Amino acid sequence: MAFNQLIFVCLFLPLSVILYRVIPQKLKKAFLILISLVFIAWGNITDLLYLICVIIFNYFSARQIARLKNDGLKKYARFVFISALAVNILFLGYFKYYNFFRSLVGLPEASFGLAIPIGISFVSFSLISFVCDVYMEKEEVPRFFDFVLFVVFFPKITSGPIVSFNEFQKMLAEHNPNKQNLNAGAEQFVIGLAKKTLLAGNLSILFTAISGAAGRSVLEAWLGALGYAFMLYFDFSGYSDMAIGLGKMFGYTMPANFMYPYTSVNISDFWRRWHISLGAFFRNYVYIPLGGNRKGEKRQVFNLFVVFLLTGIWHGANFTFIVWGLYHFVFNAAEKLFLDKALKKVPHVIRSLFTFVIVVIGWVFFFSDSLGGAFTYLGNMFGVGCTAGAGGYYLWSFIILLLISAFCALPLGHNIMINIKKRKAKFYLPVRAVVNVCLFLLCTAAMVSDTYTSFLYAAF
Repeated sequence: MAFNQLIFVCLFLPLSVILYRVIPQKLKKAFLILISLVFIAWGNITDLLYLICVIIFNYFSARQIARLKNDGLKKYARFVFISALAVNILFLGYFKYYNFFRSLVGLPEASFGLAIPIGISFVSFSLISFVCDVYMEKEEVPRFFDFVLFVVFFPKITSGPIVSFNEFQKMLAEHNPNKQNLNAGAEQFVIGLAKKTLLAGNLSILFTAISGAAGRSVLEAWLGALGYAFMLYFDFSGYSDMAIGLGKMFGYTMPANFMYPYTSVNISDFWRRWHISLGAFFRNYVYIPLGGNRKGEKRQVFNLFVVFLLTGIWHGANFTFIVWGLYHFVFNAAEKLFLDKALKKVPHVIRSLFTFVIVVIGWVFFFSDSLGGAFTYLGNMFGVGCTAGAGGYYLWSFIILLLISAFCALPLGHNIMINIKKRKAKFYLPVRAVVNVCLFLLCTAAMVSDTYTSFLYAAF
């Protein structure tokens, strides 16, 4: 089941929200765990069995770490901690990377073929952060069912955001399923659904047509890369909006995962705005433990190299993702060493456009199946190996969609709504309500007429 399927929007979600609001307060957590388990088991019961195993293993590993530390047995606590980390990494490595390494070194196929569990990357990182926090004594071991809810909470399990247990504890403490949060959550869910079905869904037509062509012109190549850049942004930020909106509908406020990343003034700024929860994970559990920027410039560059190498590996088992991660490392390191100083006097708009072009070029490695395919596509973008194509046709066919996408990727609409609220407050709420209803009806029509398309980041 996915958030952009009619069965979820028209049955699972309204039924869950209605029941959640009428049951007694003391049963709300148990009910939320139950519907999360149903959501997980809907597609594949083995996903549920896998989660039960990792929940039990990590919870009791954390309890053992805390007990050993309290007893002064730090060496044994460290052993349990490293073992727990190793098991989580091995699970993640087997499901996501075994076939990749098998093809490289000629290993035999696994005799027990298991499907990749739902949201394994996001679940694994949440569990790793929890075990690390308990070992570093940043967190106490919670009650078992609080921990279960932290892992299985269905809005975030498929594609994040990656929420640490510290953040989840704040969500539990500030839990407030009132009417205001319900309305705000429903609105954010609809906005996310519109991003996915109306924008990303139609942009995928442009990208699929151009990327699948035997040859392409320079204009076609740039249009395809631009279409993918917007498609990926609206797909993933749309999912995050839907997940955060769902959380609010049940009274839980998750942190933002995107902050208009295509307005960034440099690549470092881009990573403060794009997939914020992933950046926070690598900062807190890799970059800072390695020394961050505290051990000199050379060590900082090395730490950035490790972070972006792991970022690329996390996204998928292909050399294209590794090159994409290292591509971003090169620009991050260059900014730290000299580039940012050189560009400081350049106007803000020019810096943002320069950064956007760098990001769009980088996405070519992200969407290509092989390095050869990526370099062929990049060559087309710069006039190498081009053929006569239908660039003019694609431009005029999709120019309105691309302009709308550019508008929605900027904070212009948000600023306009704020100004309307300030100047004509009495018209603000009715206009906002009408816009949301129209968006929902358009999304429903799109879901009825189109075939189901999964979220891109569900694969990561």
